[in-house]
Amino acid sequence: MDIEKLVKRHLRDIMIYEPGIDEDGHAKLSSNENPMAPHPHVVEAVTNMLKDANRYPPSGSPDLVAALAGKYGVTPQEIMVGNGTNEIIDLLVRAFVHEDENVIYPVPSFIVYGLVCKQCDVSGVGIDCKAYRLDMPAMRAAVNDKTRMVFICNPNNPTSTYTTASELDAFLDGLPEDILVVIDEAYYDYVDANDYPDSLALGKHRNTIIVLRTFSKFYSLAAVRIGYAIADPAVIKTLHQIRQPFNVNRVAQAAGLAALEVADELRPMARETIEERGRVREVMLSLGLGCPVSQANFVFVDLGDRTTDLFQEMYDRGVVVRRMGQFGSSRNTYRITIGTVEENNRLIAAARAILG
Repeated sequence: MDIEKLVKRHLRDIMIYEPGIDEDGHAKLSSNENPMAPHPHVVEAVTNMLKDANRYPPSGSPDLVAALAGKYGVTPQEIMVGNGTNEIIDLLVRAFVHEDENVIYPVPSFIVYGLVCKQCDVSGVGIDCKAYRLDMPAMRAAVNDKTRMVFICNPNNPTSTYTTASELDAFLDGLPEDILVVIDEAYYDYVDANDYPDSLALGKHRNTIIVLRTFSKFYSLAAVRIGYAIADPAVIKTLHQIRQPFNVNRVAQAAGLAALEVADELRPMARETIEERGRVREVMLSLGLGCPVSQANFVFVDLGDRTTDLFQEMYDRGVVVRRMGQFGSSRNTYRITIGTVEENNRLIAAARAILG
């Protein structure tokens, strides 16, 4: 039997996600991970938790939900913790978007938006970025009577740029009330722009705003997979209705709780990343590359008309960066994570050797 004939038609042409390469001895600057190991307090909490590994985790992550609710001044009914924000994005589309409706998202942007639309057999409408930034007027113009959800990645992965408060306000002005607006703020902790929007405040006035944040970046917990949504209680209730009963494991819940307890001690690492991204960007600009001002823990590099395969050239010199074709970029572009000072020095030396 040809098993492929049994697969649902809308799933047959989905490309398998390609993660960043993790090669021993190379500086891995391809996956937007925090280069610093988790805080010792987090490691201790996870180690202590293992004695209860024979027990199922608490369903719904109640202790972590309570801690997050206290952090943001909301009720526990407004928080849902997921197996990374990937799971929450999947749940949102499955719960709220019908097969004859569409979802709008920027391109290039987080791969999962378009991927989930294909998996759920709904129409995904990708709107090209303009000058490396989300084209909010074009995204607004694309809204029609079939639009049910809009994803706004802010700061945007992979272009590193952000949508301002006034741009977001203009987008929301007059937007039909029955459209869910998902603001994905995975890189929120690296933002230093004064006009970055207060999405949580906006959500108090519009109950269809859903804010996504993660423990993967700032908290150095990419491996254990913890993301969360802050939204209206009715949205959160729906997500709980369709999530898996034990969607967040004990390791993740323990790690998240411990990470929140030491958040203030992690701030200097974020400040160092912000300083280092400025240093890396200046070098890229000096080499004649396009490199917009970043508000994330990575930079976006555009080689313009050059045909250099920066991934391969960097790889040959012990540095791994990320090609952007899979993200939807039609240009010769790359995303480069900000690593440790030593890793960034290796990156800079390689870039000068290749392009200088």
